[in-house]
Amino acid sequence: MKIAMIYPDYSSEKGISKYSSELVTNIRKQGMEVEDINFIQGKPLSLFKHIHKLLDYDVIHIQHEYNMLGWYGLPYFFFLGFLGLFKKRGSIVTMHTVLSQKENFKSGKLKTFLRKILYKIQNRWISWTSAKIIVHAKSFKKILTEEYNIPSKKIIVLPHAIIEDIKTVSKVQARKELNLDGNVYLLIGTMIPDHGHDIITKQSSDIGKTILVVTNPSAVNDRNESKITNFLELNKKIVRDNNFEKLVRFDLGFIPYEKWWKYFSAADLILLPYRGGIGSGIFADAMAMKKPVIASGKYFKGFTKDYGCIKIAKQDKDFPVLIKDAMKIKNYKKMIKECERYFSENGLTSVSKKYKKLYTSLSK
Repeated sequence: MKIAMIYPDYSSEKGISKYSSELVTNIRKQGMEVEDINFIQGKPLSLFKHIHKLLDYDVIHIQHEYNMLGWYGLPYFFFLGFLGLFKKRGSIVTMHTVLSQKENFKSGKLKTFLRKILYKIQNRWISWTSAKIIVHAKSFKKILTEEYNIPSKKIIVLPHAIIEDIKTVSKVQARKELNLDGNVYLLIGTMIPDHGHDIITKQSSDIGKTILVVTNPSAVNDRNESKITNFLELNKKIVRDNNFEKLVRFDLGFIPYEKWWKYFSAADLILLPYRGGIGSGIFADAMAMKKPVIASGKYFKGFTKDYGCIKIAKQDKDFPVLIKDAMKIKNYKKMIKECERYFSENGLTSVSKKYKKLYTSLSK
């Protein structure tokens, strides 16, 4: 059986690329032959040049994110149409984000209208051209079935697989090297308005030291760099205008792989104050390091029903209360144990076995 995994090259996109590469490595450990097919984010021709090879594969698995091919996502229609015509029976699409038609987009009425029409058509196109659609959260499946009329039996909920065997320094050593002490509440990753950093920085005096904001302002995986820099400046202004400099620390610049995990090791809690229904790979990394999470947004609600490793803020003002409650010794220990349970049930090894079963079923 020949399997192809299609995802962006690491030089152009970090999150989905790193995750896909690790997933492929672990699926291979299950005895499956999987070939990587990479493209440059935002440059559809770098993917189209591989089209002639796709007819040779029994299963084609594409990692999808809106507009990852650039040109407002329009190239997906051509590419997915090709799969629908020639490889529908063995085609899988993992949708890392599923945007609701109820999402509040910060754009003009015409742009919002066109954007929602595009998502509606593209999601139904994905349904027509795919044998199976994979999502990482129950909330995404609900959106696809209720808002886009995609058959429930076509959608599989497989959690974002957790990286195993991370080698990093201890919390004590990490804090020493990063010059941190006391409680550490970590906001890490791409800094855009939907990720809600301002929800936390505005409440710094109620949360306390240290709110640690770690991001690369010139991250190559974002398609609108000005969005990052503008939002960063907004948060800096909030801190400056309210004299929160002793409570909030900004660590800016390129984050090497080893240092990424060092930040997680140093943290007590990972904060994910997301707006709307966007997904999160940061949650998976938090679970890899067994770090409790305080979050908001529709994406995380399904996790709270099954695991106690995460607390959800219903309103912005809930974050300080939830953080203080989570940091109580008894509560913190319970959350750590739930992180460990989540890790054991959703590690790369466990999830890779499920992919092997899925691939085998499609090739019959």
